[in-house]
Amino acid sequence: MDTRPTPPTEAQRLVYARTAAGEAEISARALPISSSARRLLSLIDGRRAVALLSNFIRVGELEALAGELLTHGLIEATGLADLPDEAGRLARLRAEQAALQDAKRRLQRLFEGELGTAGHVWDARVADSVNLDVLRRVLREGVDVVFYRSGEAAARRIVAAVRPVFDKLRSQGQP
Repeated sequence: MDTRPTPPTEAQRLVYARTAAGEAEISARALPISSSARRLLSLIDGRRAVALLSNFIRVGELEALAGELLTHGLIEATGLADLPDEAGRLARLRAEQAALQDAKRRLQRLFEGELGTAGHVWDARVADSVNLDVLRRVLREGVDVVFYRSGEAAARRIVAAVRPVFDKLRSQGQP
């Protein structure tokens, strides 16, 4: 059985850059674009492929949001990202697994501390996360629950506990 992932499509390899209008929109916030489109605009850097940006956008929304930004002239396609080589793919996979384990350690019993016994479910969901994409989704939901039940300070404590892991990944050029 072949366990290698299928190579990304040409559309997934597209790289977008902000135009001058896009750079201006980052600070001016003048256009009536959705908050999700604005978040995507801030993530576009002219280096990362669309497939990598999808980690930060809800499933199925990327195409529509990119279309919204293109329509307003805020981004432009600048090229295609190279296909990843096998050694690079394995190195990224190892780095992601190490980051996942680090994040799980940092989050261990943190939801229980903020939510009491109701936090057991969220701690279990964190422990059961099989990759960083799943963990990100669990965190988005879990932090919202903590925010509504325990307040902003509690939600910020959870985010602060795991932020160094994601900051380190970003500094290494990973999404």
